[in-house]
Amino acid sequence: MQLRKYLKEGRNLTDSRTKVCVEVGKTGEALFKEITGALKSDLEDDKKHIDFYWGEKLVDVKGLKKMHLSGYILLEFVNVWGGNGWCSKKSKAEFIAFQFPEAFYVFRKSHLRIRAIELCEPFYKDKVERRNYIPYEEALHKWVGRWNAQDVFTYLKFEDVEDLIFEVLPYAVTDKETERGEK
Repeated sequence: MQLRKYLKEGRNLTDSRTKVCVEVGKTGEALFKEITGALKSDLEDDKKHIDFYWGEKLVDVKGLKKMHLSGYILLEFVNVWGGNGWCSKKSKAEFIAFQFPEAFYVFRKSHLRIRAIELCEPFYKDKVERRNYIPYEEALHKWVGRWNAQDVFTYLKFEDVEDLIFEVLPYAVTDKETERGEK
């Protein structure tokens, strides 16, 4: 599986952390498919950051993560191997669907990119702050990456992009699922 390889080799995650990340992705994608009836992409399009064909829309789905529970989103511009991140101009996804506890919030990728560029300091490759486990608030509106990887990403607060929401896809969850960060 592509995601498992990325997490194990690209991110050097433990087996237990890899399992959690894979489950978050699978669960989020399954729920998105259930709500929208979207068609799952093939492996070649998945590599281009297209998870689903939702009518005419090419969508990358981001499952429910701890950062979402804290009101943050991450935008990846360069992946761990130095390739196109899912929010890069060259990513083929046109829309990004972030799972939050109560709904998926769907954004045009291009609008998220522009907002990040507006809010972040000017980008210089040699000025990317590289360290692991950067708290969200310390990486807010900054270009950061992990010390042992080539990635470049930033964190934005949900309120930074709330006005850019293309569509809201609400769903019902139990309190127990919300406490565990599951969907």
